[in-house]
Amino acid sequence: MPIVPTVEVSRLVLLALVAVGALAAIATPQPMSSFAGGFAVGAGAAFVVSFLSNPRRAVPADRTDQERPG
Repeated sequence: MPIVPTVEVSRLVLLALVAVGALAAIATPQPMSSFAGGFAVGAGAAFVVSFLSNPRRAVPADRTDQERPG
């Protein structure tokens, strides 16, 4: 069985998926509510893992705005 390559997803997209799943879990009846809650938990777990595997690094204060990455 071939290994499936990873897909890079923006952290902002993951945060939006958590919010949508949480709102759907609150606003919908039971079968859909359970699915949306699980979806929000899964997206939240991916969000946390993304921060643990690649944390943002602080930029030193002595660098100017032109030298800062991104």
